[in-house]
Amino acid sequence: MKRKIRWTIGISGLFLLLLVFWFSPAQGAGAKKVILMIGDGMGPQAVGLAIYYNRFMNGPEKPLHMERLMAAGNTGYCLTYQYGTVVTDSASAATALASGVKTRDAIIGKDHDGRPMKTLVDIAQQQGKSTGVISDTRLTHATPAAFYARSIHRDKENEIAAQLVERGDLTVAFSGGAQHFVPAGMKVEDHPDLKGIDKKAGWGGSKRKDSRDLIGEAKSKGYNTIANEKELTNMNTRTAEKVLGLFSASGFPSAIDRQSHHQTGVPTLSQLTEKALAIMNKNPRGFFLMVEGGQIDWVAHGNDVASVLHEMMEFDRAIGVALAFAATNPETLVVITADHDTGGLALAYSNYQPPLPVQLPSGETWKTKYNFGGKGIFEKMAKQKKSFQKMLRDSKGDPAALKKEVEINTAFSLSEEQAAAILAKDPRTGYPETKEYKEFYVSGLNTSMPLMGRLFGKEINTAWAVGTHTHTPVMVFGKGPGAEKLRGLLDNVDVPKIIAQGWGASLPAPK
Repeated sequence: MKRKIRWTIGISGLFLLLLVFWFSPAQGAGAKKVILMIGDGMGPQAVGLAIYYNRFMNGPEKPLHMERLMAAGNTGYCLTYQYGTVVTDSASAATALASGVKTRDAIIGKDHDGRPMKTLVDIAQQQGKSTGVISDTRLTHATPAAFYARSIHRDKENEIAAQLVERGDLTVAFSGGAQHFVPAGMKVEDHPDLKGIDKKAGWGGSKRKDSRDLIGEAKSKGYNTIANEKELTNMNTRTAEKVLGLFSASGFPSAIDRQSHHQTGVPTLSQLTEKALAIMNKNPRGFFLMVEGGQIDWVAHGNDVASVLHEMMEFDRAIGVALAFAATNPETLVVITADHDTGGLALAYSNYQPPLPVQLPSGETWKTKYNFGGKGIFEKMAKQKKSFQKMLRDSKGDPAALKKEVEINTAFSLSEEQAAAILAKDPRTGYPETKEYKEFYVSGLNTSMPLMGRLFGKEINTAWAVGTHTHTPVMVFGKGPGAEKLRGLLDNVDVPKIIAQGWGASLPAPK
């Protein structure tokens, strides 16, 4: 009888253990390969702009890659506030997305008390995965830096560049920012490993204060270096182990200024993503890759809606590369989100040029008091050939030249008086200034661009709230193992926690 009781207890215990095992979350059973794509400044308004443009211009039967990804059903919203404040800075937002911790503005890779924190890159490397960062800004800029560096201030880009090379463990690092890697007194274009950088891509002198040649140091740690689209295309991904790609002295030219007719020699975000995936996919343990569409933010600061559209389309093509990769690598998690919204973009109705009355088939006459914006606004956006920034730069402060730049490169006209007003400098600051909300246009170099955005906005039913970041929650969506956790309302610190949990790790954690 006793033997029978012990046998029953044994069977029951085994059954209980099986139940616990079956329903407990598997440790490390998440995606072996993770692609985290961050649209810097990509509020839901920018997402909507791209989707509406594509639907009106190309038809709903040709959805964007981001639309297809959202249709998979794993879509949510992220709160973006930083430690102690409602609105976030890119450095603190990137730290939240890399380390799962809220911090103060401008801090990279540390919590609000200044303690260094682990990142997704650190955890991936501890598990033997390959790691990479890609951006169309600078490799030392806030978003990419937060994944590999620790600094009390994002402006310490020389220090951040040194940290990247000193750790020497990123498999792929593609971006601009070469001026922080060459010795003081040297021009980027004169460095023997950077001679391939096209002048239109951006030349310039070193920003370093010391004699360190970080490119040479990187090569001594096993990095191959590339500097233009041709070198990227010709790179043998089967043999490449570690690659440092620096394609401009500072940030890339805007996407609208890198169209084929500009011939800058700078690769697209989708080309960079495709090559990085080919290199990193050789690791049987998987990888973590962060891809930043960073200039959505830059052109939104300048209230340049057509340039935002070009940046969004470039980012969407990179999403397409990630989705194509995931389709043949089902153990891949693709996550798309943003660090914050920039500018508070609105496509809105107005009383400017309402449409003429229409005689309906019913015999009735339809008439409206307002202009709600039709396909024509997107047709006008599509005619813009240069960013506001490039038009201003190419006009060299001459009102007549700016008038010509606008009329050649946009669907708009401009009088010399209007051009002079856009270029006029406030005697107190030495910069052009907006007439309203001056406090929300904090960078003097940006203020001529918002003046153009406000002037032309009525023609394309476009308004901007500010030239800075806003509180607006951003979208998050994904596909692959663990993507179902990206639904509903999240906090930005939840995103890296979800990824880390899939690897059997946890964030935040001190470095």
